[in-house]
Amino acid sequence: MAEYSVTNAIIISLIIGVILTFLYDNVFVVTFIGFIATYIVGKKDKSYLIGIEAALIFAVLNFFIGMIMVPNIPSYIAEQISFDPINFFIGFLVTCSISGILGFIGGFIAEKAYKRIHSEEY
Repeated sequence: MAEYSVTNAIIISLIIGVILTFLYDNVFVVTFIGFIATYIVGKKDKSYLIGIEAALIFAVLNFFIGMIMVPNIPSYIAEQISFDPINFFIGFLVTCSISGILGFIGGFIAEKAYKRIHSEEY
């Protein structure tokens, strides 16, 4: 298996995550991004923190793309909606915390799986 640098592993996992977003739910995708980013990184840099970083980057990108892409709702409902900065900030924090936890789970599983598969190195 090829070992990548931290930056390349995160970029590869984000590309895979964008593709999987069209097929699966985001909860699975964020966990899988954390798993892939941690698993393909080099042995000396392997840590669950890489999975957390990849998941947070994906969540921030997904959050702001969701702000740009307007949902298709009737005009009489859209006229009554206004921007609420408190709920915006709380939603951003909740999104980041949940994706950080899911990235941790994926990264932790990848780290333990790599150590179990390559047990002669550890």
